[in-house]
Amino acid sequence: MPRARYQKLDEAVRNLKVGDIVLVHAKTLLGKIIRHSTDSHWSHVAIVFDTPDVSGTEHDVLIIEADWQVEIHRLTTYLHEPDLYDVGFKRVAFLTDEERERFRGFFLDAVDTPYDTYRLFIFFIQTVLAWAAHMDIGYATARSVINTDNYICTSLTQRAYYLAVSPEKRGRTIFRRNDKGIDFLQQMEKISPADIARSDNTEWLYNPHR
Repeated sequence: MPRARYQKLDEAVRNLKVGDIVLVHAKTLLGKIIRHSTDSHWSHVAIVFDTPDVSGTEHDVLIIEADWQVEIHRLTTYLHEPDLYDVGFKRVAFLTDEERERFRGFFLDAVDTPYDTYRLFIFFIQTVLAWAAHMDIGYATARSVINTDNYICTSLTQRAYYLAVSPEKRGRTIFRRNDKGIDFLQQMEKISPADIARSDNTEWLYNPHR
């Protein structure tokens, strides 16, 4: 199990930065399906949007996520319901402060963008075929199912990182590292919360799980 920088949740929250990744273990039926199909502890991802300087132990950290549409929420949405959600935090350590600020413009343009439910459906079809018939239709169907105007949680995260950094650093933001000969759009079609959790391009801040 990889080590985390912070052992306590409140310490990790106090040290979050814009662009840090929030991984969510949702104890729901949909969350269970995603976790089972990807063999992972995690079922959802979000990104830190703002970290206001709030005194005391309660920090109003804002996150942005694709959750039926792209929306901004408080991190406490997850922290206040530990019986329903478990959270972990990761960071892409090589981002500069300027690159972190670029997230804001991308996010604001993406707010209220519809959730790509069709892509989520295709993801489950792919999973079933891979399990039952050992068929991988992901690459063959990627271009036909990707709508770059819509997002699911992982495609929002991957695209935000890819566009926030300078072109020469973009290869270091790709979370899936085991695919050869496929382009960026196909990478986005295949990415899951498990890929982000397992990515060597990120470091654990809190609660490491694959």
